[in-house]
Amino acid sequence: MTTLFKSAALALLMFTAASFAEEAPYTVTNEHELDAETYKGFKLYRNWCARCHGTYGQGMVGPNLADSLNVISKEEFFSVVENGKSGTIGSMPAWAANPKVMEGREQLYRYLKARADGAIGEVKPRKAK
Repeated sequence: MTTLFKSAALALLMFTAASFAEEAPYTVTNEHELDAETYKGFKLYRNWCARCHGTYGQGMVGPNLADSLNVISKEEFFSVVENGKSGTIGSMPAWAANPKVMEGREQLYRYLKARADGAIGEVKPRKAK
């Protein structure tokens, strides 16, 4: 193989790999300012999830969601939110009958993914301007 061909093949491989890399579904600026959709997820989390999973997703009665989202897929997350789950220490209720939660699953996922990725620490977020 010629050097030019090797370079072109390597560039194509790097471009292909980069295009498959998952882009973060959220934007965090100034360490605690969230884009509008992610901020909606924070508000939804605060209203429906924090009482069991903790103010920052750190876990209480329910598991630590900041850790869980590094282990489960987005599809698994959506399934548990919709259908609930029974575990060894308790159970998560199904939210399928709650239109606010079901309509906001994407925003909820964005917010919790930002926590899981460490993009936002244990602080109360703000909506970015």
